[in-house]
Amino acid sequence: MAKPASYNPDSPNEKYVPLPSAPLVTLSENAVLQPPLTRRGTGPGMIIFLPPASAFETSTEGDKTLDPEPVQKWAEEGFAIVGVTPSASGWSVEESLTKGVDALLNLKELNIKDKFAVTVFYPDILRTVLDAISRDLRISCVVSFGAAAAVASTVPIAFHVPTSYEAPETNASTSVYKYKTPSPYFILPQAEDYKPTFASIAHTRNVVFLRKHIGGPHFDIEAIWDEHTYFEFEIRSVSQTMGTMVQEPYVNHVTTVSCFHMLLHSLNYYVISQMTGGIGRQNLTAFYRDHFIFANPADTELETVSRTVGPDRIVEEFIFKCTHDKTIDWLLPAVPPTGKRLEIPMLGVVNVRGDRLYHEHIWWDQGTALLQAGLIPTDVPFPLEDGKQMLRLPVAGQECARLLVNERDGKSNEMFEWGIRE
Repeated sequence: MAKPASYNPDSPNEKYVPLPSAPLVTLSENAVLQPPLTRRGTGPGMIIFLPPASAFETSTEGDKTLDPEPVQKWAEEGFAIVGVTPSASGWSVEESLTKGVDALLNLKELNIKDKFAVTVFYPDILRTVLDAISRDLRISCVVSFGAAAAVASTVPIAFHVPTSYEAPETNASTSVYKYKTPSPYFILPQAEDYKPTFASIAHTRNVVFLRKHIGGPHFDIEAIWDEHTYFEFEIRSVSQTMGTMVQEPYVNHVTTVSCFHMLLHSLNYYVISQMTGGIGRQNLTAFYRDHFIFANPADTELETVSRTVGPDRIVEEFIFKCTHDKTIDWLLPAVPPTGKRLEIPMLGVVNVRGDRLYHEHIWWDQGTALLQAGLIPTDVPFPLEDGKQMLRLPVAGQECARLLVNERDGKSNEMFEWGIRE
């Protein structure tokens, strides 16, 4: 059967795919219960202690990040969450642990009933939390942002320590990670001190730590990625592709052609340097519908070169192959079809949260895309002022794809001999 060439909202393949939904339940004045927000729908339990709003400066940028607050984020990772914000009224820390675990045990979606985790995003109460945990054998591990000097824990603990805190000693049951930022609230997307790179690294470390000590949740992220690309390139369904992604996902296509942009532009050559994709569900849906899924030529093929699988990420080298017989908005925007055969090495970093994708970072050399499409020359006048000589541009065509697939299918270092010629 031929792949659809355009979007048809009435196609059976475009039937709406609902997102996982599990209503937030209020347990007390300062505690809520959030069942897992995954397609699987079940998972282990965790109690999260959040800081009061007065503990940190709130960001004034309303759309600063797509990163959700911790209760939702960890529910999307597959955990059943009790979220507690310490206050003068409502549950105390000890009540939060006791009643929080009891509430999780009464949840039908809970699938591990003998081990529970605790994450402390408010370092001011860490000692109190650890003291209470010492009397509750149901707690199996703790994660803390910030640390207390000479702290003692009866269970394995992972510390995420900013520069303003003294780091505890590392031992068999204590993991310590340091971050070059002063605030322990770098992990919170609503905080002014939020640092997305540190937050991402810390989150992955927590995924590994919690799975080790709780026993889950585990997902086949290779199968999730393969499912996503199947809906993108084989079925060509916007709805089903978006159904494999979290509530607010994004895709960034980042090209690397800046070093040639000014040179070629000054010579009046047609240069394209762009970033494409979509940020957030609404924008990404529009990007897939209008500029990606149906913009790919019929003979599009992805050849995987290598795949590295981590706890929540896949790093994949692949070759994007097609005949440029139609305008490919995301790759060569606004360029009419040239009829050229394209074989472009690409690198994808795919972040999977729970059993759905959060983001894709896709990189490629736009120089080889432009060269293979016949949009830039192999040689340009040099120097630019009088053009008495010609410079062979250090840009490779399909040979770079062949060499990536087979290390013997080509020669290294040939560009060393190019340079200037009369």
